[in-house]
Amino acid sequence: MSEAQIQAACVTWLWNTYPQTRGLFFAINNNSEHVARAMNRKAVGLVAGVSDTILLWRGRALLIEFKTPTGRQSAKQKEWQERAEAQGFRYYIVRSLEDFQELIRGLI
Repeated sequence: MSEAQIQAACVTWLWNTYPQTRGLFFAINNNSEHVARAMNRKAVGLVAGVSDTILLWRGRALLIEFKTPTGRQSAKQKEWQERAEAQGFRYYIVRSLEDFQELIRGLI
């Protein structure tokens, strides 16, 4: 499965299993195929390396990055993770639907 397929499976499972998370779990669209569009997004606050998704739950923001089983973070993603964790946020790398289910069941 690709990262996008893993993420889509996780979103579907979460919203169907825990409908109370709808609207509180959302994607960050940091990818742009077009240079002009990317520059426009940067002008309005796009930050390289931000996690794929964020779950707002019980006073916390959980930052979730999706990777394939062999996928690796970019240097920008690692840098952003360090900055976010330094501010007290929890950052998770999810590599499968099963990983995600285990994470969520431990939080909700």
